[in-house]
Amino acid sequence: MPQRILVADDDPFSLEGLSLLLAIWGYDVETASDGRAALQKIWADQPGAVITDVVMPMMSGLELLGALRVEKPDMPVIVVTGQSSLDTLARARQEGAYACLRKPVDVLRLKSVLASALASGMEKSRP
Repeated sequence: MPQRILVADDDPFSLEGLSLLLAIWGYDVETASDGRAALQKIWADQPGAVITDVVMPMMSGLELLGALRVEKPDMPVIVVTGQSSLDTLARARQEGAYACLRKPVDVLRLKSVLASALASGMEKSRP
């Protein structure tokens, strides 16, 4: 059974491209166009990991990350951003992001980071 990944991004082109890439890699992909929708899907679908953009309507990726740290602290969250602000990346790390990647995303790095995040998440969820 393929691992489920939730991708949250308000840019439809980024969302579609990343979803297609993950599907090619063999993942089951859920998508959301804002942080609130992502949070609802996380509760309903229980993905193995989340990949989120930072700047989104309704709830930012950093707010989503903060909510997950409280409610699902073991869920790996990979933050991707087109912002070049070091403050944004530092805040994401401070909030507990598994990794922070800049857009355009290096696909080989993403593949490696995602595999590592999923392995880490599975280790943490074992009794």
